[in-house]
Amino acid sequence: MDYVREILNTLVDVYEQRRYDQPPDGRQRRAVTLDVVKRYPQYKDHLGMDEQEIDDAITRLAGWQMVTAPRSAQGYYTKLILCQERMSEIYKLLGRKPAQVIRQEQMQLLQDAQRRSNGLTRRFAEKAIAALQEGRSPGYGLQGDTEKLRDVLLALEKMEHLRKETYLRNFSEAVFHDSKRFQTISGITRSVLVDLTEQPVEKDKILEYYNLFENPTYLYLKGGWILDFADSAICVANLPGGIGLASDALSTVQAVHLQDKTVVSVENLTTYHDTSERSQAVLYLGGFPNSVRANFLRMVYSNEPDANYFHHGDLDPHGFLILENLKQKTGIPFQPMEMDLPTLKDCFTAGHYRPLTAEDRKAMQYPLLNPYREIFDFMKENNCKVEQESFAAMKL
Repeated sequence: MDYVREILNTLVDVYEQRRYDQPPDGRQRRAVTLDVVKRYPQYKDHLGMDEQEIDDAITRLAGWQMVTAPRSAQGYYTKLILCQERMSEIYKLLGRKPAQVIRQEQMQLLQDAQRRSNGLTRRFAEKAIAALQEGRSPGYGLQGDTEKLRDVLLALEKMEHLRKETYLRNFSEAVFHDSKRFQTISGITRSVLVDLTEQPVEKDKILEYYNLFENPTYLYLKGGWILDFADSAICVANLPGGIGLASDALSTVQAVHLQDKTVVSVENLTTYHDTSERSQAVLYLGGFPNSVRANFLRMVYSNEPDANYFHHGDLDPHGFLILENLKQKTGIPFQPMEMDLPTLKDCFTAGHYRPLTAEDRKAMQYPLLNPYREIFDFMKENNCKVEQESFAAMKL
């Protein structure tokens, strides 16, 4: 280990945590100290190699007058005191910028992004600017990392304009000219999006909500669908088990008709396979509908406005959010299927349920879900929610 840099960085971190402002009324700045043995217990390990390396590092720092370092009667260093009047030389040695300079750089980045955007990026920038103005970190692990903040802002700006399914690596290459760079900020970006998205979407689904996907997605259909193409048509009922269409292929569908006047969208893939295709047209939704699935459903509705439309999802707050989001994005009056209080009670009585999470309880407060308060009251009273797979499990 390079103890010279490690010791200096530790002292500078403490120095910068004190907000880097000169004390009022000309009072002297508090000393920045480090207890050597407390920080480095190995310094007293006389059989270890680190003892001499630490001692040599402190001796060099003291010789450069970057720290003062008294020794004990036994000859060991005890406490280091940062020489604050030598900060410019210390920053230069570390290749590090002062915290105040970094905050100014971050503030400029955020203000520029705020001016360019009216959406998610602007709201994130406003929140981070307020934090910096109050002397706090912008959050999300971005303190002191201007480059990472720049990448997050750029990714958010580009994501605001995605209108079709986009693969993560392609997105990263287009934005950063590096197919893997987005991976380094994907966790931060997910957290930012979860906090700023008006509807509480789960973190592992949030990128898909904004049309970013790891791999190609497919629209799975079975039952009474008839798909018209330029020179042909497919009657899906003739294909046992249905059909999967790549999202890119959906643009070639010119019209959709129904053999039976009932459409059922299903949230989970296992339940899609379990759902009967007799006398109905079944579609695998896969969580919150992205733009491709929403466009397809709007096409269906334009051709079949008199059909009955149902959604079969999890009996939990996020299942109802998906239902309401589906209705908003498509304009179709979907009705819940097996997403009611009697079904919840049956599953609870049979022991097929899971406990609520903090995210579930938070999602329950969303105003869009007010129609489901009676169901939520039972969930809270009994600490339960039900996944779609429970319905099939009860029949085994």
